[in-house]
Amino acid sequence: MSDEMTATSEEVVETEAETPEVEPQAEEQKEETWRDGLPDDLQGVKTLEKFKDVDALAKGYVHLEKYFDGTIKIPGENATAEEVERYYAKLGRPDTPDEYDFEKPEIPDGMNYDEHMEGEFLKKAHGMGLNSKQVNDLYGWYNAQSKDMFVQHQVAQENNIQKAEIELRADWGRQYEEKLSGIQRLVDQYASGEEKQYLETSGFGNDPHVAKFLDKITKDFGEAKHLGDPKINAFTDPDSAQRAKDAFYRDTESDDYKAYFSESHPRHNEVVKMLDRWNNTIHGDE
Repeated sequence: MSDEMTATSEEVVETEAETPEVEPQAEEQKEETWRDGLPDDLQGVKTLEKFKDVDALAKGYVHLEKYFDGTIKIPGENATAEEVERYYAKLGRPDTPDEYDFEKPEIPDGMNYDEHMEGEFLKKAHGMGLNSKQVNDLYGWYNAQSKDMFVQHQVAQENNIQKAEIELRADWGRQYEEKLSGIQRLVDQYASGEEKQYLETSGFGNDPHVAKFLDKITKDFGEAKHLGDPKINAFTDPDSAQRAKDAFYRDTESDDYKAYFSESHPRHNEVVKMLDRWNNTIHGDE
């Protein structure tokens, strides 16, 4: 073995002998927390790590309780009536329908306010659990629609009246006013208040066909009762007026005849106007 190799081996041995021994590092000790005392099944719950101590956990729990006290749980299909009532109460529904706070609508002239409808609406709204704001909004919408419909109906009626007048004036000519007065007196004499209201509100009384039909009845009625109250004796065609006039002069014992020829009679002026009306119908503007 050469001197070089011997020297190298000695150097290696010497170097190894000089290498210091490395002592093993001690394990890091884990920091103790309040969670260490919890059961094993709660040790790994991440949510708990945001609470630095038990006081913070307690405050968080109290805050959570307050939050849930203010929330509203929607009743399920199997909820009891009491649970549903509590749910409606939390939504702001009053205890009774009479306690609803809502604004009554302004009603146009001629439109009737339905108090019964209001009561039924409030009962239904209460049963559905609506609060006052919901009732006010919904009832306001309903009344606005009702008012619009009423106004549209009024406009349509006015248009129908104008159309009817144009048609009847074209058919009746200069007898229009007289015929219309006769029809009105017939209605006043025989129609009840309810029937008059129906003729007015339904628009039936504005139908030209109905007016012509009533005019025929008026003529027949006038011919049969040419004596009596002059307000009833409104004859609208020359033939009827002539027959009524002839009958008037033949019946010299009638009260009309006596009133006509006696200026002191309380009905003298009325009968004179009746004869004038007949003469105008017979002779026109001659």
